Amino acid sequence: MTTTDLYPAVSTAASPAVSTAAGADAGTRTVRFAVRASADEVWRALVDGSVTPQYYVGFAAEYDLTPGAAYRYTAGGGAMITGSVLEVEPGRRLVTTFNGHWEPAIDALPESRVTFELSDAVMPSPGVTLLTCRHEGIADPVAAEHLELGWVTILSGLKTLLETGTPLAA
Repeated sequence: MTTTDLYPAVSTAASPAVSTAAGADAGTRTVRFAVRASADEVWRALVDGSVTPQYYVGFAAEYDLTPGAAYRYTAGGGAMITGSVLEVEPGRRLVTTFNGHWEPAIDALPESRVTFELSDAVMPSPGVTLLTCRHEGIADPVAAEHLELGWVTILSGLKTLLETGTPLAA
């Protein structure tokens, strides 16, 4: 199965969680979700390899949260995503490089950058964390669309898992 099979090209114009503002760099995609969980719970879900397979299409995170350290997501004995940790503010911000390896077209892309930011919701919402994922430097517009849909699906899974205790795709 290819990424095209998993993430067919779609229009995200009607999705409130996706930001592709006019004039924005076509190689940058941003998705946002309000998650009914603490920032610490969302952070753990993002970086803990015992949690990530439950929502991240089976990928297990392996992080050394030290700037300059390597990280990877593995599945089926292989590295699916690799990169380096660039910035860490535990419970608030994680910036990494991103190299996808799950299919040849993604593997051929140049390295890009992913930023996760956790913040309080804009409107007073006790117990709610705003999760923002910004993926920058995606060289191919078709790949950018597929990766954006991938982030929406993956982070919807994180949200569902934390809010219900059950994976999105059970």
